[in-house]
Amino acid sequence: MATITLDKTTIKAGETAVVTFTVEKTHFMGTTNRSGVRTVNDVTITGGTISAGYDFQYVEALSTPTTQVYQGTFTPTPNLDRTECTIRYNPDGTANDATSATFIVDTRAPTITGTPTIGNPNLTRANQVTTITFVFSEQLNQASFTTADLTIPAGMGTLENLRTTDGGRSWQVDLRAPANLAANTEAKDLQIGINMAGITDVAGNAGTGNVNLATYTIDNKPPSATIAVTPNPVTSSNDRLVTVTITFDEAVTGFTADNIDFSNANVTPYGTNRIGTLNRSADGRTYTITYTAGPDVEDATNTISLRNIDTIRDAVGNAATVNPTSNNYVIDTKDPGVTNITVDKTHLTAGDTATITVTFNESVSGFTEAAIEIANGSVSNLRPVAGTDGRVWTATFTPTANLARTSVDRIEVRLDGITDRIGNNSFGTNARDIPAIVIDTKVFVVNNATVNGKQLVLQYSDETRLDPDQTHNAPNDAFVVLVDGVRNSVTGVLVDAAAKTVTLTLERAVSKGQQVSVAYNDPSTGDDPQAVQEATTGKDAASFAAKPVTNLTPAPPEPDAPDAGAPDSDRDGLSNNREDQAPGLLRPDGSAGLAGDGNGDGVKDSQQVAVASTRDLTLVAGSRDGKLIPDSNARITELVRSDAPANLPKGMEMPLGLTSFKVSLAEGRSTESFSLYVDQALGANGYWLKNSAGTWVNLASEPYGGKVSSEGGRTRLDFQIQDGGEYDADGQADGSITAPGAVAKMPLSIVGQAPQVDSHGYWF
Repeated sequence: MATITLDKTTIKAGETAVVTFTVEKTHFMGTTNRSGVRTVNDVTITGGTISAGYDFQYVEALSTPTTQVYQGTFTPTPNLDRTECTIRYNPDGTANDATSATFIVDTRAPTITGTPTIGNPNLTRANQVTTITFVFSEQLNQASFTTADLTIPAGMGTLENLRTTDGGRSWQVDLRAPANLAANTEAKDLQIGINMAGITDVAGNAGTGNVNLATYTIDNKPPSATIAVTPNPVTSSNDRLVTVTITFDEAVTGFTADNIDFSNANVTPYGTNRIGTLNRSADGRTYTITYTAGPDVEDATNTISLRNIDTIRDAVGNAATVNPTSNNYVIDTKDPGVTNITVDKTHLTAGDTATITVTFNESVSGFTEAAIEIANGSVSNLRPVAGTDGRVWTATFTPTANLARTSVDRIEVRLDGITDRIGNNSFGTNARDIPAIVIDTKVFVVNNATVNGKQLVLQYSDETRLDPDQTHNAPNDAFVVLVDGVRNSVTGVLVDAAAKTVTLTLERAVSKGQQVSVAYNDPSTGDDPQAVQEATTGKDAASFAAKPVTNLTPAPPEPDAPDAGAPDSDRDGLSNNREDQAPGLLRPDGSAGLAGDGNGDGVKDSQQVAVASTRDLTLVAGSRDGKLIPDSNARITELVRSDAPANLPKGMEMPLGLTSFKVSLAEGRSTESFSLYVDQALGANGYWLKNSAGTWVNLASEPYGGKVSSEGGRTRLDFQIQDGGEYDADGQADGSITAPGAVAKMPLSIVGQAPQVDSHGYWF
């Protein structure tokens, strides 16, 4: 029977073994080459190879008469962990079958398997001990592994009590912190290693290289932090938002918003939603939080600190011991505003100025004259008051020249563009009521001139201080009074300083409806008593050119009816005599126009079928701005006056009563334009008719396409009426318009407003 033997029972890395095959003498084992080497194909090997291609050498010395011996070299498989192996020979038949005894192949060097563990990788006190546990890939030769094979950073502790827990595969070693651990020591990522070259397994295979066994930290340094606050200063320009950044020198735990002390930070109200959410960086070192500073705060000393810091720990459990304080920062969220405005005068006349004083709640810049708004004058010379640090400013107010008596009781300061020292800016307007400033710069200006009979009164401005001494007065011939273009001599000049009037007595009484003008010529070039003078100063009143005078002379009683049979050239129902009483319009030089020419076209009204006049009014049919439209064929057939209705709307006055007329239109025309001239002294503001609802409306107003204007010292009312329309009394489109209206005055609202109807019914 055949056998297989090896000269070793354990084969490690770098070794080989001799394999001996003994078979029967008659057995033919493989093929022999010239060198006596036989190649055998029926061998099964585990754990390695025999020569190349299972080659065996015949060994004559070991053979016997009944057996023959062959030998080959067994080479183990590299990096093979401890394995039980055999060699088996199985040729045809059974007589020479053989299997070797089990032998061990171990060609793998020992390594660390799995992940070593360390009980506490963070040592925080002297002599603190932790255990490192690690496992090798196989049992070691225990004698080959000592603490000398372990490495540790110098001064960072010691390794002791190296031991195995299972006969050489699982091991432990204790790590002890330095006995003289210095305060505030912080050493991270310390490594403990094994020099594998000095370690062998049971088979004798040696390890290779250096292996990191464990990483640990020695840290007894408490965490510290810095606190930064931005912006500085905190203003209202960024909605009073404050950002607090707390940066630790290492990652910490246990830090929350409750650890932040806002007590010196002007949070209003403290501890409410004005404090935002605490945000943590990914590395656990930086925290940010925002809060809203209170409004109207001015505080130059603000800080943020921490509280209850023992809850703040680093990664190894060291508690914070030092409380940091932020940089000091300024909070100024008070917007600049005006606290007071005063004016040093309450009465201003021509040549006067006043000083406006504006006081702010703090120092400001960007304040200009344009920011001060005050009516009836201008502001200049704005300047800060010395010693007030930019809080108090003064400016000069100059009233508008030639301004009739008025008053100002309010000053506004536009705050846009005004900033305080740190850049807070305000918006809108601060307004202050002030004691009324009476302004009248219309000195020696005739505000009004009226005549009644022989008395012509010049009313000077309220601020004119006339000299009451009658010896300081202008001579009679210094005044030129024209009545219907003819001079009416002045026989007396009387000054009433209290009433601020100069009354001229005329040689001839003025009749109602006559056109009157007055002019004044200072008799001398210098200031002297022979002129209208200012009291105390002796300054002469300025000359003035001819200006119209309101004729307040009442009319003589009207005749019951026109003269029967009197000539009526234009057949309008008004005699030539009556139409010739119409006052002419004043010429541009102030002289009276042609009597009887009420519309100033140079033709007497009694000779024009489309113009009809009385002493009080002139009607023009087919009118364009008071003059006849060329080729107009309109004809006035009736112009009559009657008493005003008894029940008029509240406030309406009809000084001439009802003025009705009839007009024939040219063929083909459906709408006609009219103009009415009346005395300005009447104060008329329209030609009024009732509409279909019984409401008085003003056809001479803009909503109805009309207008009111002044021409040649008279008031002209322009309006239109449609034949057969709402304001044609006969209601028929028959080529004739009948208008029962009135020249009247009525309080009016702003031009263009919609009509409003009260219980009486009128356009307002």
